[in-house]
Amino acid sequence: MKITRIVPLPLTYPAALTQMSFFVVRVETDEGLVGYGEACDCFGVSYPRVLAAVVEDAFAPRLLGREVDGIDALIDGLRTGVRRELGETWSAAQARSAVEMALWDLVGQRTGRSLSAMFGRVRDRIPVYAGSSPFLDAHDVDYHLERLAPLVERGVRSVKMRIGPDPRRAVAVMAQLRDRLGDDYELLVDTSGWLDGPTSAYVADALAAVGVRWLEEPLPQRRHGAIQRVARRSPVPIAYGEHLYSLDDALDVLTSGEASVIQPDPAICGFADAYRIARVGPHYGARVALHYHNGPIGFAACLQLAGAAPTADILEFPFHLAPVLAAFSPDFEAGLDLIVDGQVAIPDRPGLGIRYDVDLALASLVGGQRARENDLSSHARRPSPLGLSGGAA
Repeated sequence: MKITRIVPLPLTYPAALTQMSFFVVRVETDEGLVGYGEACDCFGVSYPRVLAAVVEDAFAPRLLGREVDGIDALIDGLRTGVRRELGETWSAAQARSAVEMALWDLVGQRTGRSLSAMFGRVRDRIPVYAGSSPFLDAHDVDYHLERLAPLVERGVRSVKMRIGPDPRRAVAVMAQLRDRLGDDYELLVDTSGWLDGPTSAYVADALAAVGVRWLEEPLPQRRHGAIQRVARRSPVPIAYGEHLYSLDDALDVLTSGEASVIQPDPAICGFADAYRIARVGPHYGARVALHYHNGPIGFAACLQLAGAAPTADILEFPFHLAPVLAAFSPDFEAGLDLIVDGQVAIPDRPGLGIRYDVDLALASLVGGQRARENDLSSHARRPSPLGLSGGAA
């Protein structure tokens, strides 16, 4: 089965609060099978056309005409082939992850097995936590409880809140949230890397007093010395993962003691390395919690990873993305109704296990403009109609 065409698809979706962007890769083969992959840059793919250029200019020429087997070797070739020009992280890694995901999807379809089955399926359901809430400090506790209510009603018992520009107010609201929810709920906090060392210390002490189970990204990922000092002092476990672009990155933070909660995401570090990170984390005493923040293809990949990684105990479910899941995939028709008793079922159909509505996704492009396909087999750019044909992803 040879790769005949690679199509980068930069997409947007007009969400309720803000327009969100997504980046999808479609890989076509001479056997008629089509695989899909998706990238994540941790909070919406803000520059999807940058990722499209990486795929078109750097990756497609290295893959067209290649056999779809030995995926590790193919991806290592992409990694080393652009290392000196693009590096191995950030946009290069995100685009590479989307391509890798599509290749695994193809292998699964061809063999008739889901990714979780290929890697060794260990479960059929995974608990989820409510993630990516508005800033704690931007609203009162009643507002946050109202936002969480639909997931709480579906049995979700772990919730992650976010701290914004006013950490002092944020920790006060968090304490109120603990009082209102009670001790049966696991509370988690994400600061998106906005804090400094002293503020991290203050926040960690305050959160420990209300039993918060992890403090995510208190400082930007690359400030390793500062993170190590925060981690040594913090009474709350420190979590990192959405800026770890490979197993090597994860091993760096695990061996240095920067994180005791590790959060792999196949749309950021690739499916194979996400699996490896999930397996190695407990050897360093780390909890494994799967990160997710993009569209339905990335969600499907996270579910497949959850199905194969026995060490992962929970998966992020950003509740504001439920309409996106429902809009782009007929298999996620009801969005939040995917959650039953706090868990989501893991598909066991071939590949990623879901169908992807290409026409619907393309119709959501910025400004309603007509979709453009990049035919990378000839490197030609031309307008094309919305009615693209695509196989089941």
